[in-house]
Amino acid sequence: MSTEPKRDRTGNARISALIGVIASLSAGVASRWLLVDSPVPALMIIVVSSTVLLAAARRVPLPLVVACTMVAAVVAQIPGFTAESFALGMISGLLAALCLSGPIAIAAMLRRQQAFRRRGWELAALEARTRSSDIQAALQRERLSLTAEMHDGVGHRLTLIAVRLGQLSLNPALAPADRAAVEELRQASAEAAEELGLAVRLLSYADPAAARPAAPTPADAVEAARAAGIRVTADLPGDLQEHVSPEVRTALSRFVQEALTNAAKHAPGETVGIVIRRSDSTVVAEARNRSCASAGDDPSSSGGFGLVGLRHRASVLGGTLDVDRSTDSFTLTLSLPSSARPSTPLPETMEESRILAAESVAAEDSAQARRTAILLPAAILGGVLLVATGYLVVTTFFSVMPSAAFAEIEQGDDRSSVEPALPRLELLDAPRDRFPARSGEECRYYESEVSFFERRDVHVICFDGERVARTGTVPAP
Repeated sequence: MSTEPKRDRTGNARISALIGVIASLSAGVASRWLLVDSPVPALMIIVVSSTVLLAAARRVPLPLVVACTMVAAVVAQIPGFTAESFALGMISGLLAALCLSGPIAIAAMLRRQQAFRRRGWELAALEARTRSSDIQAALQRERLSLTAEMHDGVGHRLTLIAVRLGQLSLNPALAPADRAAVEELRQASAEAAEELGLAVRLLSYADPAAARPAAPTPADAVEAARAAGIRVTADLPGDLQEHVSPEVRTALSRFVQEALTNAAKHAPGETVGIVIRRSDSTVVAEARNRSCASAGDDPSSSGGFGLVGLRHRASVLGGTLDVDRSTDSFTLTLSLPSSARPSTPLPETMEESRILAAESVAAEDSAQARRTAILLPAAILGGVLLVATGYLVVTTFFSVMPSAAFAEIEQGDDRSSVEPALPRLELLDAPRDRFPARSGEECRYYESEVSFFERRDVHVICFDGERVARTGTVPAP
């Protein structure tokens, strides 16, 4: 098998991954301006990157998109890096990742849903084909049962007629003309039996169109055979009718008919012994007759349909049919459960198992796409909230300058001696409008106490070059 298609898929996947990485890095770098004074260009770059990902890099894993965007957003903050810029880079990177991965996740969910619906129709068609196959198998089993009924019933009676006519043709009291007529009738009945066999074979491949004929009892079959001149010894239980199911009773009758028919065909003139024994849960029927060397073929290996039908009937009822041929005898043994009923449930085929497995995989795939489309944006927004909250807490704690420490700083102090004593971070949302920096000054704003929801006094220290230019306090509102 050629490896070219596989190589093509691998190459396309690498190109898609490269395009996805470039688009994610571009969006991450552009996010530097997302929360400052140039949000419009940043949004345009992010939208273009998202479009490129949707169109050309749909196979790029979402974790790779988020990771590349976050790394680019943080690295873009390195010039002039501060704790505030790092926090802003994290937040802007998460927002850019949301803008990129959200549409991708939603598009993937829609594609999976479409594929799931399409797969559903395919599975429905496959299941319909499987069901049609099962129905055909059930019909074939029904045809076999019907052909067995025809063969065992009508075929048996035709055989008995042929045997009886054969006996009459040997009667010396008949005139030559009558003997010829009887022989002609015997030949016609034999030909009718052959034609019935052909019809049975044809029916096994055609739709059944007639009701099953009623089967005689085993005793009726024995009496009919005796009336036709077949020598039969029978040992039949008298309470058979009451202690076996109708299906088993029919199977026993067909068994007796088939055994007598085979004996008439292949061992004419021999005595046939029929024995039926019943226990609490099982009934066993045995038919035995002597083999006739001049009778022709072996009934167990001939092309007839009788033993095939009996074996099929036995298997449907959960029983067995055994054939034993020795040099001097031929024995058929049928064993059935006493209360057996036809067992024809359709087993779960491999095709049905494959349908269920494919349906489960498709459903899980669609559910995974829905979870990704919902959980990924939620996780990114949660990350934004976590970073923002964490930065707020850290900044609030590390931007506090007690009033006593602030009082020690005076105008004209050297900057190099003052800065080591200042807090590590400045106050968020400093009141720059109430204490603005003058030209050439750089002012720092620190809160006098830790507070999250109420503003305290804010201490201001302004530097002009390497000296403290002035200090001041913005009172709490």
